[in-house]
Amino acid sequence: MLTPSFLDTPSFLESSGGDRIAYRHLRGDGPTILWLGGFLSDMNGSKIAAISAVAAERGWDFLCFDYFAHGETGGVFEQARVGRWRDNVLAVADALTQGPVVAVGSSMGGHMLSLLIRERPGKVRAAGFLAPAADFARKLMLASLSPEDRRQLETTGVYMMPGYDRPVPLSQAFFDEAAGHEVLNAPIAFDGPVRILHGMKDDLVPWQHGVRLLETFTTPDAQIRLIKDGDHRLSREQDLALLVQMVGDLRDN
Repeated sequence: MLTPSFLDTPSFLESSGGDRIAYRHLRGDGPTILWLGGFLSDMNGSKIAAISAVAAERGWDFLCFDYFAHGETGGVFEQARVGRWRDNVLAVADALTQGPVVAVGSSMGGHMLSLLIRERPGKVRAAGFLAPAADFARKLMLASLSPEDRRQLETTGVYMMPGYDRPVPLSQAFFDEAAGHEVLNAPIAFDGPVRILHGMKDDLVPWQHGVRLLETFTTPDAQIRLIKDGDHRLSREQDLALLVQMVGDLRDN
């Protein structure tokens, strides 16, 4: 059962960039476990629930937040950019954590974690990834557009992406800005452990993409675990158990 402090209304961080970032912090011992969520995910997800429940039981320090235009942080999605989400991550890590953290990124959060490692050397002690969508905007989203979708983007300047509770507007400006925040085009200096969980039935982020990210880190202590029948969400009970085990192993490493 979660502690009352975690179930309460969120706290807010007023970032230097002007965003009012909603977060929840379960206070505990040891390094902070920093959760970086996926595209249009929020703090109500099953993965956060699984980790926070174990954190409350075992006395771990656990921190999660919502990016701009996500969850309780709010904001107009059309104003969102990869760099703005990156700035949210840096603001949270700088202002709300002390010392090195154990960071875990899910899907788009894997890209954000890679940026955190690159831009705050020494801040991340150990890194865990779940179906990491490195360079997601251009190498995954843009690359997957059909000719008809590309014509929509070229003629209107906006592609309305389906698959969520509402069509998501992705502008040419969004894709152009993302080009300046890619991580797979050069080695990422890191000497801590890297662990990746990836489903082989992932239809959004192919497991080979996770292998490519693994190869990008300079650390020799890097491993990927492939789940043969796992999809992108990896939210089944057995998947969540593997996630919690990975987090615990990285915390105790």
